Amino acid sequence: MSKSEECMLLMDEREKTTFSLEEMTHLLDGGKCKTDLRQSIEKVILSDPRMKPEDISCMSPQQQHNHGVKRMIYFYTDLAKKMSWDFTDSRCPELEFLPRTVGMATSLMLHASAFIPSVAQLGTKEQVAKWYTLGKEYFILGCYAQTELGHVGKGANHALVMAQLIIQGKSYGMHAFLVQIRDLTSHRPMPGVTVGSIGPLMSMGGSDNGYLSFKSVRIPKANMLARYAEVSADGTYIKKGDTKLMHASMVNLRVLMTKGEAVLGLEKACTIAARYSCVRRQGSLQPSKPEIQVIEYVTQQHKIISQIATAYAMHFTIQHVQAIYNQFLQDLDEGKVGNLTELHFVTAGVKASMTEQSVEGIETVRRACGGHGFAHSSGLPALLQRAIPSCTYEGDNTVMYLFCARHLLRCAQKVFMGQPLEGSVKYLSAEIQNKCRANKKEDFINPNILLACLQHKAQAMLLETATYMQYIASKGMNQMDVWNISSVQLVNVVKAHMLQYIFSTFLDFINETYCSPPIRDVLLKLCALYGIYNINNNATNLLKDGYLNGEQCTLMERVEVDLLQDLRKNVVGLVDSFDFRDEILNSCLGAYDGNVYERLFENAKNSPMNKDEVHEETYKYLRPHLHKGRDILKKMSKL
Repeated sequence: MSKSEECMLLMDEREKTTFSLEEMTHLLDGGKCKTDLRQSIEKVILSDPRMKPEDISCMSPQQQHNHGVKRMIYFYTDLAKKMSWDFTDSRCPELEFLPRTVGMATSLMLHASAFIPSVAQLGTKEQVAKWYTLGKEYFILGCYAQTELGHVGKGANHALVMAQLIIQGKSYGMHAFLVQIRDLTSHRPMPGVTVGSIGPLMSMGGSDNGYLSFKSVRIPKANMLARYAEVSADGTYIKKGDTKLMHASMVNLRVLMTKGEAVLGLEKACTIAARYSCVRRQGSLQPSKPEIQVIEYVTQQHKIISQIATAYAMHFTIQHVQAIYNQFLQDLDEGKVGNLTELHFVTAGVKASMTEQSVEGIETVRRACGGHGFAHSSGLPALLQRAIPSCTYEGDNTVMYLFCARHLLRCAQKVFMGQPLEGSVKYLSAEIQNKCRANKKEDFINPNILLACLQHKAQAMLLETATYMQYIASKGMNQMDVWNISSVQLVNVVKAHMLQYIFSTFLDFINETYCSPPIRDVLLKLCALYGIYNINNNATNLLKDGYLNGEQCTLMERVEVDLLQDLRKNVVGLVDSFDFRDEILNSCLGAYDGNVYERLFENAKNSPMNKDEVHEETYKYLRPHLHKGRDILKKMSKL
């Protein structure tokens, strides 16, 4: 296929789009002003030769690390300063779009996004004046050290250590301490400190994860970050505020990570796979007819358009969660402490659910690209490798789900006692119909019908599990065993709750946001597809308690196909609206012009493996056998 034919295919696809791409992009960014801001940031960063993205797939972990440090220290200490971008401020408007633009570079990001904000959030005015200023200027480099390996490495010289505060044998829980771990002149470990790299990782080779241990290390009392609690000179513990706020800075990191790793990763993968599926021709639906674009196959639509719907649902949900966190910070500035329990619950659940959906989605669309999706040149393996570790940040997602389950069980107790609920769990105390009233295909396009299905499932699963736990506890089983024996069901309860939360948040955005009729129409169809896709994937509980019957499930399967074929004409427009520049996608398959095959060929020719016509080291081992073959062929040719 020639370049002009490929370009024409994508041009034709763009002509089919039924809505304004510009309007959709503004909605995704949060308004025209934010689109302008994002595009200006991308222009500045990507036009700077020292920030130009490079292919790191052939670099060793050490080379990736060195490349990342060189690139990002320049960015933070030179370019960002020149542009007056303060990325150490969690409310910096540019911060929202930084992960999107710098891509796979992670060096120093935790210093800026975890260490410095934590010092600002947890330190007294005097401590902030000292440590925040040093950190903001990168005169010291900090890391965030918790209880497991993987938080510090070769670069940091200070650590914010979360550790138990024990006074005269009594534990007062986790508190934050600033500990110098390397000498500021030689960069060698301080006495009693053992620190180093944990070695190659599954992905993110440029990151600087490591181990840290202490032996007889003393730190000044002034190094305990004491905004919310301090220890007096005589050893008295003094609480100065709500100590739960000590963990609030991690909420912001959780939101940023979910958006940067999960949501953006899936959006990029969908963009690559959708464009490639519209360019790739293979097979025919009718004998003797020309080969068709693979996106015409409903199986391909199911893989890709369903994931586009997931990306949109997650995008507007994380946008909403970020707004909740920003409001929390504003309230905090005014001396009001918001509902931190709700904030932790929502962000933990969103993080776990979205990272899992992202990994599954990226892998789904990667496979949809066939053999080319296996090559680094597609851009998809890097996105998958980057997303996979996000499922274990802050611990395996199971830990996040079970943390949320404790909150939901407390909600279940209130439901049993007839008490109302507020916030994201309000629906749990509402009366929900015990049977779905839909009886024709059109009913299942109604998002309110789908929301009722998702909410009934989550509510019924929670109350059933809570009732079972009460029953086995009444038979004499201790609480730890009750929890353990019910843990699989509890994880599934939280997963069901988060699916309805993401769906309802997406639906609320559509209902509450002014947009043109064509935009509203396509968003409602994406919302419906997200709901139906997840209901059809696991309708067991809805069938088990009789909320749905077999005929309704059959109707929903048919509606899902109808929605896929209806959204088919907008597939390129929907991913174009994400507005990823080619430099950011870094994909031969997903470039805007659709010139796939020339890019693949050029990329293959430029591979380091093709630098030399003959690999002398390899040929040395092959030579004896190949020369025997040569001699045999010569003899055979004379016969």
